[in-house]
Amino acid sequence: MANAVQFVFELREKILRLIEWARNNDSPLNSTRAIERVIGLNHATLFSNMEKYRMSPANQLALAKAYGFSVEWSEWRDPNEIRHDVRSDRRDTAEAFIAKFVAEKSNGARLTIAAGPTWKHIDRRFADFTLAVSATYKPEASANAIPLTVGLSFDRRGWAVLLDEAESILTIGLKQVDLQLFYERASARIDVFPLPHSNGTDANFCGDVEGLSPWWLINVAAGDLSWLAGKRLSNDGQDCVCHDFHAGDSIRAVMTARVNDCFVRAEGEVFEDLSPAKSLLIRHLAKLSVLNSAEAVLCEQILTVMNKS
Repeated sequence: MANAVQFVFELREKILRLIEWARNNDSPLNSTRAIERVIGLNHATLFSNMEKYRMSPANQLALAKAYGFSVEWSEWRDPNEIRHDVRSDRRDTAEAFIAKFVAEKSNGARLTIAAGPTWKHIDRRFADFTLAVSATYKPEASANAIPLTVGLSFDRRGWAVLLDEAESILTIGLKQVDLQLFYERASARIDVFPLPHSNGTDANFCGDVEGLSPWWLINVAAGDLSWLAGKRLSNDGQDCVCHDFHAGDSIRAVMTARVNDCFVRAEGEVFEDLSPAKSLLIRHLAKLSVLNSAEAVLCEQILTVMNKS
């Protein structure tokens, strides 16, 4: 019968993945109620379909038309697969389907990156950064390379910490910090470029590219004996370029400092080794829950890849 229901492997998971994609991409099909309205399928029937992993060909076609995929994809429903095949051998899992769906959506999509606020600061004045899409970037269909620029700032006064155990104030400065970029899509990559010493501001630092998965090591510039100080403004160039990301992907940027890369000054003295003053500092950072294996998280930012409306 033309309207007989068909088994669709992991139908429930596929529909939930489609709804998640819609929420991440400002699509109106972002709930089961929205699907009900658009394709004219009773809500109770839709839930029954999802729970039993069965749907009529007509409703499959309506769902595919609404979201923009094909029921002929083997990732949606592979008629050659039997119901009890080993999952790892199947071509029509929810993961395989959504990967195909997102890839098709991203092919020819006009992508950009929305930069969230920088947060989790120890102190915004002490150390801060922001990544943003270059002001001159213009999204174009099929061009999946998005340039980002980096802004940095460090307080010239350092960070004053009152330690009860020492009955004095320690002033902390940073000799260097790491700025790392994390993402999950295996097929994506980020090309990172050195940050020059000067871009028209008064910063005393520069950024070197390190690692196989590139990240920046922000250092005090050669010849400057003080700690990181001043600001580097974002510009219209490209400090890094994001390639082959898909809408809905996220990038996590984290600035950290190793405790042994800090200056600690107390009553006019500077301690370079693990002195009693620095030991107190380590305990203080641990109390603030910012210390992880002798590394302090200074701040972080989440960036989200999205379709340009």
